[in-house]
Amino acid sequence: MIGQANRIAAAVSTACLAVLLAGCATVPTGGPTFEGRGGGAQGQVDTFTRLLPAGPQPGWGENALVRGFLKDLGSFEENHEAARLYMTEECADVWQPSDRVLVYEEMDAVRFDVETVEEERAARVRVRTPLYATIRPDGQYVPASPGEAIDVVFDLTKVDGEWRIANLPDTILLSRQDVDRVYRPLNLYYFNRDMSTLVPDPVFLPVSSAVNITEQLSQRLVTMLLDGPTDWLAPAVRTSLPAGTTATVEYSSGNVTVNLDHRAAAADPRRLFGMGAQLVWTLKQLPEIQEFTLRLDGEEVELPGVEDGVLQASSQEWNSVNPAGMTGSPRAYFLRDGQLWSLDVDQREALVPGAAGHGRILVEEHAVSLDETRVAGIMPDDDSVRVAPIAEDGEYTTVLQGGDYTSLSWDGYGNLWVVEDLSAEVAEAEREEDLADDTEPGDTAVGSTERRETDRGEKRQVTRLWLLAEDADPVEVHAPELAGVPVTELRVSRDGTRVAVLTGGADGGQVLVGRVVHGESTVSLQAFLPLARDLVTVTDLSWRGADQLAVLGQKERGAIQAYLVSLNGSGESTSAGAVTGSDMKTITAAPGMPLLSGTEEDTISSSSDRLMWRRAVEGTKPVYPG
Repeated sequence: MIGQANRIAAAVSTACLAVLLAGCATVPTGGPTFEGRGGGAQGQVDTFTRLLPAGPQPGWGENALVRGFLKDLGSFEENHEAARLYMTEECADVWQPSDRVLVYEEMDAVRFDVETVEEERAARVRVRTPLYATIRPDGQYVPASPGEAIDVVFDLTKVDGEWRIANLPDTILLSRQDVDRVYRPLNLYYFNRDMSTLVPDPVFLPVSSAVNITEQLSQRLVTMLLDGPTDWLAPAVRTSLPAGTTATVEYSSGNVTVNLDHRAAAADPRRLFGMGAQLVWTLKQLPEIQEFTLRLDGEEVELPGVEDGVLQASSQEWNSVNPAGMTGSPRAYFLRDGQLWSLDVDQREALVPGAAGHGRILVEEHAVSLDETRVAGIMPDDDSVRVAPIAEDGEYTTVLQGGDYTSLSWDGYGNLWVVEDLSAEVAEAEREEDLADDTEPGDTAVGSTERRETDRGEKRQVTRLWLLAEDADPVEVHAPELAGVPVTELRVSRDGTRVAVLTGGADGGQVLVGRVVHGESTVSLQAFLPLARDLVTVTDLSWRGADQLAVLGQKERGAIQAYLVSLNGSGESTSAGAVTGSDMKTITAAPGMPLLSGTEEDTISSSSDRLMWRRAVEGTKPVYPG
C-alpha cells in the first residue's frame, strides 16, 4: 500500500453499545463536527408531503392519460396504487416497478408522440425528454451526461371505452420536483482503507406516509448499510460489517435497537467498534433517534468503561473516527510578504516557524498537512515542489522538480498530491508535428491535414498527477478519464477516498468528483461525476466536510460568489454570499470552521454564517490543512 500509515485509533479496543445521539448542527462552531443528512435540511427526514393523486379522468385521450400517469407516478403509497389505476387489470397485476429511477427536469419539457392503431382500439405513446439524472438501485444519484435522454414507449388499449395502459417500462420516471418530495438524501457510512475515518456514501431513499417514517428509514438504512456501499464508492472503502449479516430494527420513543445475526463479531473488539460506529453514524442522521442499542443474535453487547451504557457523542472514542477527517479547531494558513502565517479560530495570527515563516524562498502555492506538521510549496524560480517541517529548524527539501506544477493537496495518510500542467509540452509537440508535416516530401497539403487530424483524434495528456508519500519515490497517478482534460486544481478528501478536480482554463471551469483506488504499487482515479451543474463556471474549490464542497462560482448573469455544493449530486448549489467591495479570488473551508476567501486587494475575509463576510486579516491565499 502506498503511504499507508498505521493510524487505527487506540479507541478500537472498545465498542459501541448504547449511544446518546446528539443533534446535528448545520454549521457547528466547536467540538466534533457531525456530517450528515446528505446535504439535506435540518429536520428534513421527519416530514413528508403526501401526493393526492387525481387518477384517470373520463374521456381522457392517449396523451392526457400518459401525462396523468407520470404525474401520479410520484405517489409511492401502497406500492404505486395510484399509478396502477391507469392500467388494465392484467397490467396492474403484473407490473413490478424497478428500483431504478429516471429523473427529468419538468413536465413541460416532456414530448408525447401518439400513434393510434387498430381502429381506435389500441395506441402507442412515445415519451421523450432530456435525462437529468438517474437514481440507481443502490440509491446513488447520478447526474446525466450531456445528450442523454429518456425515450420510452407506452402501449394503450380501450377498456369500456376509456384508454388504459396495457404495457409499460418497469423503470420509474419522476420529475425533479417529485424526487425532492418523495426521496430523502442521507448517508451510509463506511471506512477508508486504513479503517481510521468514516466515509459518507450519499444515497436517496424513498419514503411514504404508510408507516412511521423514522422506523421506515431506520430499517432501510441498516439494510442498505449491510448490503455494502454503492458501486461507485465500493472500490475506495471498507466495512466492518461481516458479509451475509442480516438485521432487524425496532424503533420506539426515540430508541432504536438493531439486532444483527452475526455472533462471531463479538469476539473481535476492533470489528465490533467499527460495526457500532458505522451503524450509529448512519442512524444518527434521523433527528427522532436519541438512543441506540446493539444486539448480536438477540444478546445485548456490554461496553466496558461507559457510564450507564451511554457513550457521549463528544467522547474521545466516539470522535476517533469522525467523518470530518480532523478533530478540534484547525488553524488556517496564509501568505504575507512571502512569509507563511497561521490564523487560529479566534483569528489570532502568528508567524509559522522554520523556512516557511522566514520567507527567504518564494512560494507560489502552498498546502499544509492535516496534522499541521509539514508545509508543501511550489517554487516558481526553479520549477520544483518542496516540503518543510513546521518547526524552528525546518528547512525545505525538494520532492519533485522539472515541471509546471499548479496545485497541491494533502490526504489523511500523509500523502501529497501534485498537479503538473503539460500544456506547454503539448503545444510544442504539435508545433514540431506541424513543421514535420509541412516539409515531409511526397505529402500533399490535403493529405498532411487529414493525417494530423487523425493523429490528434487521440487525446493528448495535458495534465499529469503525482502522489508523493513520505520517504518514497513519486508515483504517477492513473486517471484515464482525465486524458486530454486540463486540470487546474485537485483537492483530495481528508479521508483519502475521493478527489474533487476543477477542469478548464484559467478563467474557470467545471467540478468533477472521482474515487481514489489504491493498488499494491499504483493509485488510480476513477468514475468521475459532475457536480455544481447549475454554476456556469467555477474558479476555486475546497472540501468543507466529508460530503460537501465550498466553491467560488458564478451562475448565469451572476457575480462570482461562494457556494456550498453537496456531493450527493442533486439540487442547486447553496449560496454562501460574497465579499462586499472586492472580488473573491480563492476559497478554503474545513469542518466546523469559518469559510475564508482571499480577495484581489490582498486581504482575507471570513464568514461563519455562510452569508455575512467580514475582513479578517491582510494576506493572500488562505488554506486550511488538507
